[in-house]
Amino acid sequence: MELGLNTYTFRGLERREALALARACGLAAVELWSGHASYLRVGCDPRGVAAEAADLGVRLRAYCIGGLFGLRTPVVEDRLARACDFAQRLGVDLVTCILDRATVPLADARATRAGIRVALENHWYTELARPGDVAAAIAGCSPAIGAAIDTGHFAFLGCRLGAAARRLGTRTLHVHLKAVRRPWPGERLLRRVGRRYRLEPARPSAGDQLDVFLRTLRALGYRGTLAIEHEDAAASPADVRAYVDRAQRALGDALASPAPDEARYARAGAAHA
Repeated sequence: MELGLNTYTFRGLERREALALARACGLAAVELWSGHASYLRVGCDPRGVAAEAADLGVRLRAYCIGGLFGLRTPVVEDRLARACDFAQRLGVDLVTCILDRATVPLADARATRAGIRVALENHWYTELARPGDVAAAIAGCSPAIGAAIDTGHFAFLGCRLGAAARRLGTRTLHVHLKAVRRPWPGERLLRRVGRRYRLEPARPSAGDQLDVFLRTLRALGYRGTLAIEHEDAAASPADVRAYVDRAQRALGDALASPAPDEARYARAGAAHA
């Protein structure tokens, strides 16, 4: 199990700066957000992106393409094919995305043909929102399909994170490690009606259930990446460090994560303030 970063956390920065900042925080494992290297943009060279990451001392572990829900099936099929090809040329074998239930078999077939894995994200406002939804969607799929557990979206729905880990742990391919503000009664309904889907960030703290979630995943044998994904568009190195500290306290020696370069970390924090 290793700790890493989804570059979505630093979505306000250019790709090279986001990658460098992840490394300065001591995180060499990175999930590359498609906003930093789009498979849909003509002229974006995945091999050049991979070379840039290697030059910065970063290992690309996954490619995050976000939402493919609510789209026509031919569009989903085309985008999955292009994303899988892009990921392979990045040198990664894992694509994370949000799908409708009906297109999961399509993703399974595409992943199997491409020799790649696809991990399904849970977002609170989509069909695959709760642990049971994800478990049912992947139950009949090959090992190429699994879960990309987003702790923030499960927490927003009031799901117990330890129970979510037990339900999905053996089929979990990836994790988005996130803390969010819990909703007040009735808020989810109002936000759904108003189409206000974005979560509000919170710093990791006692009561967020991340400790029991992480320990449960470890007990189930999870060996993938825990990609920090902070919701604040102005996320700082200090925000990232809060997740690092939380994970290290929960997992101790079981967590493979290099120490930050303290001098670079201090400079990055000052530059980002």
